[in-house]
Amino acid sequence: MSLGFLLAGFLVQTILLGWMTFEGGTVPLTKEALPTLCAWLIVIVYVYVELSTSQQALGALIVPIVTLLHVLAVAGLYQTEAIVAVEHSGGWFRLHVLAYILAYVAFAISCVSAVMYVMLLGEIQKKHLGYFYERLPSLDSLNQVNNRAATFGFVLLTAGVFSSTIWAYQELDTIWVWGEPTVFPLLLSWLIYGGHLIARIAGGWQGRRAAVLSIAGFTIVVLAFPVVGVFFSGVHPFGN
Repeated sequence: MSLGFLLAGFLVQTILLGWMTFEGGTVPLTKEALPTLCAWLIVIVYVYVELSTSQQALGALIVPIVTLLHVLAVAGLYQTEAIVAVEHSGGWFRLHVLAYILAYVAFAISCVSAVMYVMLLGEIQKKHLGYFYERLPSLDSLNQVNNRAATFGFVLLTAGVFSSTIWAYQELDTIWVWGEPTVFPLLLSWLIYGGHLIARIAGGWQGRRAAVLSIAGFTIVVLAFPVVGVFFSGVHPFGN
């Protein structure tokens, strides 16, 4: 049922994004298009996770998120402010933006599955099998979703770093825009989720420790962007 609603919404969002792309002549990166773009990418990541793990429990949480983003997109349909402070051209710039957005969508799904894991584990440890035990998949399945989404996000984040480096070299004659405030949270994200990957593979971190690391990492990253946006200005006005 959840997957059906998501796919129906995905079709609508695809048509809307296609129309925006046709009208603008390029992939829309304006503030009114951002919620629709995020919702569209969330569905892509979720479908990948569901098909690779055969778990549908996350759909109950993903559907409201996608619906909210779609409402925000409709509410801001007549705004035209760009999500970047200056005009940029070239595929590398847009590729790095899309890669970053998709990476953080994956991190969000990883965090949601990690929260589910901790809640279900709490019920099992207390030997009080109630709401979460009856509705959520097994601990092993949630751990698998957390790990795969976090790994997928890290790969995309790395791709975003490489594509932004190529763009900066071509457009600004430098391999990195160190004066750009968003460099800090991006590097922080890369270190956190790179550490998450190493801890799982080399350190054997699974289960609760991996879940707590995903929750803490995503929380830190989400808070870092608006804090940087409030106190600093740059090409990406996230805090404005």
